[in-house]
Amino acid sequence: MKIFQYHKVDRGYYEDAYQSWRRTGGSFLDHLLDKQVGFRITQREMTRAGIVYQLDIRSSLLLPQQVRCYLPLPIAKLLRGGLWVTKLDPWLLQQDIIRRINAFNPDVVFFSMGSSVWESTLQKLKESGRHLTLFCDLPAKTMMERDRRNLPYFDIIFEVANLSKGLRTAGATHRIEYVPIGFDPMVHRPLALTQAEREQYGSDVCFIGGLGTRYHSERREWVEYAIEQGVNMKIWGGYREHFVGSPILNHWHGQIWGDEQVKALCATKIGINFHVNHEPGELDKGINSRAFELAGCGVFQLLRRVPSVNEFFEEGKEIVCFDTREEMLDKIKYYLKHETERTKIASASRRRALRDHVWSKRFDSMFAGMRQAFDLA
Repeated sequence: MKIFQYHKVDRGYYEDAYQSWRRTGGSFLDHLLDKQVGFRITQREMTRAGIVYQLDIRSSLLLPQQVRCYLPLPIAKLLRGGLWVTKLDPWLLQQDIIRRINAFNPDVVFFSMGSSVWESTLQKLKESGRHLTLFCDLPAKTMMERDRRNLPYFDIIFEVANLSKGLRTAGATHRIEYVPIGFDPMVHRPLALTQAEREQYGSDVCFIGGLGTRYHSERREWVEYAIEQGVNMKIWGGYREHFVGSPILNHWHGQIWGDEQVKALCATKIGINFHVNHEPGELDKGINSRAFELAGCGVFQLLRRVPSVNEFFEEGKEIVCFDTREEMLDKIKYYLKHETERTKIASASRRRALRDHVWSKRFDSMFAGMRQAFDLA
C-alpha cells in the first residue's frame, strides 16, 4: 500500500524548530519533525507496516520552510505573511500538492484535521479517482468552516471519539470509523531529569495545551479557578496574547514541543487534563491524547471526568477524575500530600497504556480499514 500525507505545519512549530536549528544545525526538516512528533510517529508506523509513504508538510510553495529558515525570523515572518495575503502562494501550493500526489500515485491520500487543504484540491483529487481519508480529532462544532466544507470529500473519516452525529450534520456522507488516540512509548516515556531541568520545568501541577476562547473556553475557566485558589501551576501552550488580562499569564511559560514537553510532564507532581469543548454524547467513547501521554510518561493524572474514561483506564487505580471545580481543588490538595498513592496510580497507568494504548495498535486498525474499504492487498 502507498500512502501520501499532506499537512500544513502551524507557525508555532516552525518558530520553535527555527530556534533549535539555529542553535544546533543539521537538517531543518528533522528539527521540524522533532517538534511536531505526530509526523515522526506516523512515519515510524508506516515503515513498520511496510507501507510506502510520502509526507508533505509545506506551508508555502515560494518560501518553503527549508528556504525560509535561512532568513532572519522577523524577515521570514514578514515575507511569509505577505505571500499568504496575496493568495497566489497558497494557490500555487495547492496545485503543487495535486502534482506531487499524481506523481507519487498513492493508493490512499491521508489528511489530518487542520491540514489546510482547499476544497478545490479535494475536488480535483476525487475527480482523478483518488481515495481520500481524514484523521479527525475535533468535534464538528469546533472546526473551522473550511474543514466542515471538506467533510463530504473523504471516503473514510477516522473519528477519535463519538463524533459521527456532528460530522454527518456538518456534511460527511461516507464511511466513519472509530479509532481511539494512542501514544508512542519511544516519545512519551519517563525521563531522568537534571537538577537544572527540574528547576526549569518542575511544578506541583502542570497543564500543557490550548487555552484559547474558541475551542477551550470551558477548561480555561477551570484553570483560572485553580490559579485563583492558589494552586502552584505551570502552564505551557498557546500564545501570550491569549492570556492578557487573565491570571493565566503569570503562570504561562510559553510553548514547548517534543522532548521539552516530555520533560515538563515528567517534572510535575500532577498532570491535569481537560478535553476541548464538546457536545453531550461526543465523549461517550474516546479520550484525548494527553491522557495517554501522561500515562506513557508515568505521571499521575487528574482528568475532568468524561463518560468514556473507563474504556481506557480504571478509575481510582490507574487514573483519578473529578466532576466539579471544588472536587478538582480537593484532589489536587490531597494527592500533593500523598506521594505514595500518586506514584502507585501513575505506575499502574503506565503499565495499562503500554499494554493497550500504543499507536501501533491504532494504526493497524486504520490500515485494515483502508485495505478493506478500498480493496487493497
